[in-house]
Amino acid sequence: MSDTRNVFVLILSVMIVQIAGGLLSMLTPLGLEAMGSGPQTIGVIAGFNAAGYMIGAWSAPRMLGQFGNIRLFAAASAMNAVAVLALSLWHDAAFWALLRVAQGIAFAYMFTSIESWMGEAVPDKSRGNVMGIYHTGAKLSLMIGPFFVAGMSPLDGRAYAWAGLFLALALVPVCLTRQKEPTPPDRKSMPVAELFRIAPAAVIGVLLAGVINTGTLALLPVYFERFELAGGGTAAVAIAVAAAWLGGLVLQWPAGVLSDRIERRLVIAGMCTMSGIASLLIAVFGVALGEIGVIAVLTIWGAGALSFYGLCVAHAIDRTPRGRVPQVMSGLLFVWAAGSIVGPLMSGFAMRVADRAGLFGLAGVLLFVLAILMVVRVRQRAAPTEAQQEEWKPVTPTSLAGVELDPRNPDVES
Repeated sequence: MSDTRNVFVLILSVMIVQIAGGLLSMLTPLGLEAMGSGPQTIGVIAGFNAAGYMIGAWSAPRMLGQFGNIRLFAAASAMNAVAVLALSLWHDAAFWALLRVAQGIAFAYMFTSIESWMGEAVPDKSRGNVMGIYHTGAKLSLMIGPFFVAGMSPLDGRAYAWAGLFLALALVPVCLTRQKEPTPPDRKSMPVAELFRIAPAAVIGVLLAGVINTGTLALLPVYFERFELAGGGTAAVAIAVAAAWLGGLVLQWPAGVLSDRIERRLVIAGMCTMSGIASLLIAVFGVALGEIGVIAVLTIWGAGALSFYGLCVAHAIDRTPRGRVPQVMSGLLFVWAAGSIVGPLMSGFAMRVADRAGLFGLAGVLLFVLAILMVVRVRQRAAPTEAQQEEWKPVTPTSLAGVELDPRNPDVES
C-alpha cells in the first residue's frame, strides 16, 4: 500500500480526468443529436475523436522528451478544458468535429504523462497491484461522470462547465506533487505484420474491441436518451452508461483469473458469446424487455464486451519474447485505435439503416464472429505452456505509456 500512496496523487488526477471523460462521452453525442445530426454524423465525429487520440498516442513520447511530464500534462489539460468550453459556445457539427480531434490528442498526452510517471515511480513487485487500483479507479470515474449532468439539457452550458472544471481540477495534484519526473521513454515501433505473426488472435481481438466497444459506447447515449427512466434524457443515459461500466468492472477480475487457468482464447470466446447474446436480446426484444430489463441486459453486455481487451493483451504477452513486450503492447494500442476510428462509423451507419436495433444488432454479430475466430485459432495453434504463460493483469487501452506500468515489462527499471 505504501507504493500506492507514493503515486496516489497521480491516480487521483486520472480519476478526476476520467470523470470529465465520462461526462463528455454522454454529452457530445446527445449534443450533436440535439443540433439535428443523425447517427452516422455522430459516428463520424466519434471517429475524429479516436483519430485525435491515435495522433496523440503516436506523438506523446516525443512531446514528453521536449517538455517533461508536468508541463505536457498541464498544457494538455488546459487545451482540453478550452476545447470543452468551446463546445458550448458554437453549436455546429463541423466545429465540434475539430474540437473532438483536439480533445483526443489532449487526452492521449494526459494519460501518457501520468502512466510513464507511474511506471518509473512504482517498484516491479508492486506494479501489478497498483495497476489494478489505477484501472479500477478509472472505470469508477467513468461510471460516476455522467451523473454530474443528469437531468440537464445536452446543450446546457453548465454541463460543459462541469467537464471543464474537472479538467482544470486535475492539474492541482500533478502540479503540486513532490514525485520526481521520470526520464522520457524511448519507443521503437513494431510492424503490424510482425505483430500479427506473433499473436494473430490478439490482433483480431484488440481490433474488434476497438470497433465494437468504441462504436457502441459512442452511440449509446442516443439509444437511451428516449428512455423515461429517472425522468429520461441525460439521467437515463447516465444510468445506462454506469450499468455498462459496472458490468465490465465486476467481471474483469474473475475472467482474468479464469484465463490464468484455462486457454485465454476460450475465455474470450465465452465472454464474446455472452455479450453477443445480450446484444441480440436488446436488439430484437428491447421493447418487450422494458427499460429496466434493457439496463439489466446492458450490464451483462458490458461484463463481457468491456473486459476482453485485457485478455487479448495477456494472450499476446504469452507469445512475446520478454525483450519485445513494450513494442507489442504499443502495437496493440495502435490496432485498437484503428478499430476505434472505424467502429463509430459502422455503428452510426447501422443505426441509420435499422434505427436503435441496428446498434446492438451490429455489436452482437461482431461479437459472435470474434467468438468463432477465437475457437478457430485454438484449433489451429496450441496454447502456450504453463511456463510461457504470464499472470493476467487488468489492462485497458489508454496510452503507449501503459507498457511502462505493466509488470510484465522486463525493461522497466525501478
